[in-house]
Amino acid sequence: MRKRTRVWGYSLSLFVACCLLGSAPVSLAQVKVAPKPDAPGAASPGIEGKQTNGVAKKAHRFWDKENDWLFAGVGAARTLDFFSTLNMRRRGRQEIFLTNDAVDNHAAFAAIETSATGVSIGAAYLFHRYGHHKLERWTSFVHIGLATAGSVRNYCLKTAHFAPNPGSP
Repeated sequence: MRKRTRVWGYSLSLFVACCLLGSAPVSLAQVKVAPKPDAPGAASPGIEGKQTNGVAKKAHRFWDKENDWLFAGVGAARTLDFFSTLNMRRRGRQEIFLTNDAVDNHAAFAAIETSATGVSIGAAYLFHRYGHHKLERWTSFVHIGLATAGSVRNYCLKTAHFAPNPGSP
């Protein structure tokens, strides 16, 4: 049963990684070509960068106040996940997504959690860079939600009580 759970966790991780990597070339192919200035209906160069089809484009700096708070939230959620997983391991439960050796090595596990925060910020930057500003924000929202839900799950698990071996003192 344990191997089956570990394989499922690896499969899920591989699926998510393939989805993220597979969508990157598609987003690069969505570059809009500006119309020629002599074409009928072409906008003036001053308006072209600010409006698209009459809708004002909301451009913002990547390190604005909202992203600062969202990235702090991702870091806080990953920190909560770190401590909830260590608590779960101390109570005798098994980790699902990582090996128990990785979790029991506290320095390595802290590096894994920190790198997960960095990957989230990097994914948000890629969305920002290519103009997907809603996805940029939603990356952090989803990461905060999933990490917090996993932490709550870890704290809600019952402590594993192992029965003593028959004939042992």
